[in-house]
Amino acid sequence: MTEPRTRRLAIAMLAALVVVLVVASAALFTQGGGNEPVRIILPTHDAPSNGTPALDESSQRSRSGSELRVYITGAVRRPGVYLLSAGDRFEDALAAAGGGTSEADLAAVNLALRVQDEAHYRVPSIGETPDSESYTDTGPATSQDAPSDTGQSSNGLIDLNSASVELLETLPGIGPVRAKAIVADRELNGPFLTIEQITRVQGIGTTTYTNIRDLVTVGDSP
Repeated sequence: MTEPRTRRLAIAMLAALVVVLVVASAALFTQGGGNEPVRIILPTHDAPSNGTPALDESSQRSRSGSELRVYITGAVRRPGVYLLSAGDRFEDALAAAGGGTSEADLAAVNLALRVQDEAHYRVPSIGETPDSESYTDTGPATSQDAPSDTGQSSNGLIDLNSASVELLETLPGIGPVRAKAIVADRELNGPFLTIEQITRVQGIGTTTYTNIRDLVTVGDSP
């Protein structure tokens, strides 16, 4: 009798242990946080290996569009092609080229001009006629920029007292800056009485006067 009773007791204990294990397993299975499967995210071909977020195509275009290259020659220390940023001005291009030489006529160029990609900028020497492709003002001349015949005498001489800025720019050594200075001077100080008085305009010296004296005249102020 002892052996069957012992066997039944062992079977009962084993059954109780199985029930405990089943209940414990069910409890663990119903818990949501700790038993979720681990998600493994593999890198895609767009992700850089150094962990830096990849730029999308529009960002890359924006970055490349912020850079431009200009060619600067003439009276500069290091002529050549230079990499600049969008919004830079002629003075930035000049600085990149090492600045102007001792012969540079900086009054003949517009240092505040915004440079354009693939453009050619040339700094003239003192006494040199600025090239029409130097982009010294706002770009290449167009038909709207062509000088009118207002301020030009019948013999072809340009009247310093009535010529427009555009017409004055055609004189050798007189760029947009000096042409505007001539007009401003005659409005402030009155008409020029002699051709020699053109030297009272800032930036116009003996060399420029010599180059233009046979091409200009003085008449009554308009």
